[in-house]
Amino acid sequence: MSLDAKKLFEEPSLVQITTWARGVLQNKDARDVVFVLANAGSKEGKYVQAWENYVDLPDRVGVPVRAYARVSEEPILSKYVYENENPDVVILMDEALVKGNDVLAGMKPGGVLIVNTKRDPQYILKFLKDTANLGTIGCVDATGVAGYVQTLSGAEGATDASGIGVGAGAVLAGAVVKAKPFIKPESVFSSVKNEQACRYGYNEVHLMTVNTTFPAFVPAPKKQLGVDDLPFAGTVPSVNEENEKRVTGNWRSERPVWSKERCTSCLLCWVSCPDAVITYKTPEAMEFNNLKYCKGCGLCAAVCPTKAITMVPELDFED
Repeated sequence: MSLDAKKLFEEPSLVQITTWARGVLQNKDARDVVFVLANAGSKEGKYVQAWENYVDLPDRVGVPVRAYARVSEEPILSKYVYENENPDVVILMDEALVKGNDVLAGMKPGGVLIVNTKRDPQYILKFLKDTANLGTIGCVDATGVAGYVQTLSGAEGATDASGIGVGAGAVLAGAVVKAKPFIKPESVFSSVKNEQACRYGYNEVHLMTVNTTFPAFVPAPKKQLGVDDLPFAGTVPSVNEENEKRVTGNWRSERPVWSKERCTSCLLCWVSCPDAVITYKTPEAMEFNNLKYCKGCGLCAAVCPTKAITMVPELDFED
């Protein structure tokens, strides 16, 4: 009997789940989603994994971070692969993560995207890049129902004293199994602390079919990494000029909007901005002109004495 080396590591029953969130403020709920789904799969006798991605600088505020789960009917052959390269399900804890992040990269044909948002799937769809393999998109207002649980309890492998599936993560876990029933809903409901929130996600998620036919799936070839592919935390040149290695606009959930009419040119925003987003030459020439570096921290709006700067949800802008 001969073996086909190309099929040696195919795992037809493997479901890969990737959750995207923002730093320490959302990392707990992102972790809860994958832990809940893995625990539910384990109750059904499936093989499971769940973990966080520490390459993503999870100790920062606002930075995009990921957590992963794998659920399979058979032993997981790829258990030592650090990231989910070909997710079946992607969950976004923040709607603005669709901007500046290739959240559908590597998705298998017929994949599912679940977004924590009040907006409808059609609106979210316009911000996505390559949707050829996207089968279903679902939207549910998870934070409106249960909120984010902001705690370091359970971080970095520690025991989670707050419980698994308390906040928005419980809602999104329920939405996942409604969109892709690879685990029984009751197994998920019994794996969360906030069962009511989980059932809400299952019953109220707004699902929309995107594609029903898909191109042949060809995994992306492995890229040979070099010096330019070092993580963001690596050494980079000074910000005296444009620097693509320091672009942090994809950290932003809200965007500062400046009112020239209300501005008194006190320069408190200019002094306070940690990313040199604001350019000041004269009162008439002051502007927010470098938003690709703006993290949306809101310091400018907080220090403005005349309320000339307001923070507006990033997805209100289609640029």
